[in-house]
Amino acid sequence: MRKGSLRVSRWLCACSLLCSTIAQSEAQQFMGYSPRWYGPNANPIPEAREAMIPQGLRLHNSLQYQLSKKDKTATLFTDLEIPIVSERASVRVYGYGAEYFHWSPESMSRRGMAGDFQQGLIVGDIYLQTRLRLLSEDAGWKPNVVLNYTLKTASPKPIANERMRFFDTPGYFFHVEVGRTLVAPEASPVSLRVSGHVGFMCWETVQKQNDAFMYALALSSQMKDWHLLLQFGGYSGWMKHSYGAEYGDEPMHLTARCSYRINRHLTASCGLERGLRDYPFTQLSLGLTYISDFRLFP
Repeated sequence: MRKGSLRVSRWLCACSLLCSTIAQSEAQQFMGYSPRWYGPNANPIPEAREAMIPQGLRLHNSLQYQLSKKDKTATLFTDLEIPIVSERASVRVYGYGAEYFHWSPESMSRRGMAGDFQQGLIVGDIYLQTRLRLLSEDAGWKPNVVLNYTLKTASPKPIANERMRFFDTPGYFFHVEVGRTLVAPEASPVSLRVSGHVGFMCWETVQKQNDAFMYALALSSQMKDWHLLLQFGGYSGWMKHSYGAEYGDEPMHLTARCSYRINRHLTASCGLERGLRDYPFTQLSLGLTYISDFRLFP
């Protein structure tokens, strides 16, 4: 009887441990790796780039400030695009060089975070993107079509994951941009261009892989040295449908950016990003872009 009781006791302990592990895993899966629960730069919505590859090197630096009182964030963002062949193919490297954050007590309580993780300065993710123009816009019906493939680094910073700022897992996405000029600058003082993209995004979570459909629609206008861009976009993962609406992997946003060309090489810009769903952030950005004639091949 004692041997039988011991076996039953061991079996019950093993079952209890297994159930506890599964419950802990499910809780981590629920709380983890979605834009609703992490910082604004953990898995940002890809921007529409008007289906255009620059003629020469383009270097953009901006300071982004998150306006919500629940999550004060200041970020240094850098974006470098180097054409391999002018207006046909390019390599783009961009990322978050430094992020200062300050969680509110309410936000930390909802996430079950320790008090030591309330604020800090950390380094963000780096993205490597290749861009290839598949179709060139002409005077007829053809639009510009650009194919993009992007890799996201696995953050070498478990501290950033503990503070729920960046995912410490790899990811990638690919998408196709389509754009066409409706009113050319040669024909009118104010030009008008419509563009957008569709694609597929993937990133690792605690145990599983989240897959999402990407989309964006943008309208841009040029008047002399001024440029205005409006974009609606987002992506939709599958885990929200399995773990409930609170999982938060279907972010949407509206963005507006106004740019002014200072001279041939420098452009200043100001942008505002407003989250609509599963993205509880509003970000203001101030940036400066340097453009040169450099490219690897003519």
